[in-house]
Amino acid sequence: MSKRTSDSKVKAPLSALAARRLRQQQLAAQAEPSDSNSNGNSPAIAPGAEATPTFHSKDISNISPSTPLKSRSPSAIPPKETIDSAPDSDIDIPRQISNFVQTEDNYVYDTQTLETTVKLRRGESFVIQGEYRISVISGNISICGAVVETSVSLDVIAPSTQALPVIECAPKSKKRKVEKPARKDGGYDAIFSLHSTQSGLNDVGRICPRFDRIWKPPLTSTIVKSKGSDSFTPILTAIQPTPILTLPPSWQPTITTLSSTKQSPKSIFIVGGKSVGKSTFSRYLLNNLITNSQQSSVAYLDLDPGQPSFTPPCILSLHKITSPILAPSFATFGSTEIVRQHHVGYISPREDPKYYLRCAADLMREYRRLVEQGEKLTLIVNTCGWIKGMGRELLHELVAVCEPTDVVGLGDVDGVFAEILPEGKGVKRHTLEAAGTGNAVGNTPGSQQFTPADLRILQTIAYFHQRPKVSGISSGSSDNNSPSFDFEKHLTAVPPLIAAYKGATKVIHGVTILDTGIAPDLIFTGLNATIVSIKLVKNDDREHPAIQYLENMYDENNDVTPYIPANQFDGTSGLLTAEGTVTAGLAIIRGVNEASGELQLLMPIHEDEINGYLDDGYKILLCRGRDEMPVYLMWDWRDGRAGQKERRGTGSGGGVDKMPYLDFVDGGEVTGKGAKEWKVRRNIMRRGQQRR
Repeated sequence: MSKRTSDSKVKAPLSALAARRLRQQQLAAQAEPSDSNSNGNSPAIAPGAEATPTFHSKDISNISPSTPLKSRSPSAIPPKETIDSAPDSDIDIPRQISNFVQTEDNYVYDTQTLETTVKLRRGESFVIQGEYRISVISGNISICGAVVETSVSLDVIAPSTQALPVIECAPKSKKRKVEKPARKDGGYDAIFSLHSTQSGLNDVGRICPRFDRIWKPPLTSTIVKSKGSDSFTPILTAIQPTPILTLPPSWQPTITTLSSTKQSPKSIFIVGGKSVGKSTFSRYLLNNLITNSQQSSVAYLDLDPGQPSFTPPCILSLHKITSPILAPSFATFGSTEIVRQHHVGYISPREDPKYYLRCAADLMREYRRLVEQGEKLTLIVNTCGWIKGMGRELLHELVAVCEPTDVVGLGDVDGVFAEILPEGKGVKRHTLEAAGTGNAVGNTPGSQQFTPADLRILQTIAYFHQRPKVSGISSGSSDNNSPSFDFEKHLTAVPPLIAAYKGATKVIHGVTILDTGIAPDLIFTGLNATIVSIKLVKNDDREHPAIQYLENMYDENNDVTPYIPANQFDGTSGLLTAEGTVTAGLAIIRGVNEASGELQLLMPIHEDEINGYLDDGYKILLCRGRDEMPVYLMWDWRDGRAGQKERRGTGSGGGVDKMPYLDFVDGGEVTGKGAKEWKVRRNIMRRGQQRR
């Protein structure tokens, strides 16, 4: 039995919260500047929130926007035995996010240009959350697979919904010869500037509070303090884990091999299950091809309708990309040239695999047309995560359609390769580890968790709040590729576009609901307050089944609603053939005026563009699929709260009674139109169940 020393005391057991507070107080004491640095100047390193380690949900809205973010570096995770031997798992240990050490020389803010200059040496890393423009002054840097050279500027959007990108020194690009910069300013290998930018996405929390904190730093972290970083926050250490974007060891050699110009153009087909990093690998490869090879542009075929990279959900698309993509999927609208896209109406190909394959084949024909015109475009094909059962059969069909030169498999895909790849055709196989094996990309335990469904909602909300751009019908590009969004007004406060669907002035020539049979008098009950795709069909395309149906069933000048019942055809594929059909984008049907034959439409497409389609001889068809309508797009939650307060104070319904599809909990009582009891008829039941 051990003896108690004279100065030992019996300690009361500590709760997890008390232990955490004690640990954070010790860390804060260690982080205090020494007396030798107490010269009245602000410290170079600023603790984010160690002085107030405990927060309640009601306090979150009062946290300053400059409060730093959470992040976690896989390279900084302690060894496994260290983690296992921790006496209390609730006591967090600071993790190094950036190994950059700020000094007065390597991090300088200019009050005149409002830019921050950062100087890096090889081996140093720098992680930033937020929005910013990065401009390389000397040397080269790498970020998200892109090698950024001297005199190049790129916009970066890095919220906490995805792993944060890492900025590092990089060797000179293979794309063109760059003279080695003179070793000056202390022998730094790369010097770049940071400038605050505002795309409008930082206000997304006004529309959907679920994403209010995606731009805010971790509650407890160490950040670089700067007056100019009003839209971004460099992070040095963090107690609360936030993932940073680092690649598994096997990825980089494969990306280097695929970026080689020995065989060009390549067709690279990417396969893997869910959440293995297909989109991340595709993004890294895309950026590396554009910036670190001889190719000035890359073709990107997105065949994942559930988590697309550049469009809202339920769309397959072909893009021509000429600059690196340094933003998450919900912030990429307008950053690529959309060569062609098809709205399939579902987040999975399982609902209509035949139409899915037809759309994919049509997009591949468009890619081959570009190649025949002389464009040497390497093709990246990103597929969905359905690799079992029918999904594997679809992959086999897609391989036949795309004819890849290289197939990249992430995770356990040996069985998939054996079934989907043809023998003897020289297709190169690359088997890589899944990204999730080391928590290198994506969410990690303890960080802000967002499911694929959450991110689809965010992507849809961002799509409908982007600022409209005027563009020609043959090109989806714009001179300004930087995304721009407006969350100042809720969609319910935005004046809709009025489009007639009857009479001589009609602009909507047909409406349909995918895979659904509905009585003609209930058409707008099924369409109102839903998301529809805007389909374009040439008026002189007499072979198109939709044109044939409209001419056979409807007089051009009558006042009958031009309803096209999709269930009379071969699923959806017979009516909405991919050949000859163009998807311009999505719209929300805000309201219907059946008396005047008009629809109210909300869409991020400029009215001049819609008029241009009509002038070019296109008929417009509206098609409703199974696109999810986020409730926050049609309900202003701030107005709803105000309505509840009015109800308590005056007895009037206020904003609550304006929401026919919703109910609210008000002091334990469920209120609102949606809370009223539904009266149903029970005509079919067994005799023993009937009341006597």
